[in-house]
Amino acid sequence: ISLRAAPLPQSLPACDALVHLAGEPVAQRWTAAARERIRNSRITGTRALVAALRDRPPPVLVSASAVGYYGSRGDEVLTETAAPGADFLGEVAAGWEREARAAEAFGVRVVMPRIGVVLGSRGGALARMTLPFRLGVGGRLASGKQWLSWIHLDDLIALIQFAIATPAMHGPVNAVAPQPVTNAEFTRELAHALHRPAIFFVPAFVLKLALGE
Repeated sequence: ISLRAAPLPQSLPACDALVHLAGEPVAQRWTAAARERIRNSRITGTRALVAALRDRPPPVLVSASAVGYYGSRGDEVLTETAAPGADFLGEVAAGWEREARAAEAFGVRVVMPRIGVVLGSRGGALARMTLPFRLGVGGRLASGKQWLSWIHLDDLIALIQFAIATPAMHGPVNAVAPQPVTNAEFTRELAHALHRPAIFFVPAFVLKLALGE
């Protein structure tokens, strides 16, 4: 869902924890309208939610963020203390986190998992990734050197549960598996798991034509 105005207080009864995952999907062509929806669903939506918590704040708010916070930084190792990237997603994620942190003024413990690409067998990103391979035309994207920070759905759920149950946990947390992979490595492993070839690649200019920025 996308929050466009503060929810009614009666729709947020007193609870032990609140988990906020709402946001416009980023896996679409980034037209001007799409960028505005992505920005507003996260920044304006989180601001509206936090405003509704003022009178009945929960002990803890787990508010999603994303590894897009860091931008594209090549081989740099990025921890939670790194500055945000100077691109669209970096700006959006920084604003998203800023609005979530506002709940700290009400005494709420705020945890912001910076979520990588979520993989699982029940759909989502992996289902979209596997289709070209099943059709026999899968391959790396452009150079294949892009880093992919990923997490399994079950591990993400466990991390959120851990964040709720751990009073010492607060602020940003990288919600990713310990070992990132390059797009080329991921492509090779995915093709192997599906018993399909991975001899093709998508040129950078085709990606830009299809997806914009």
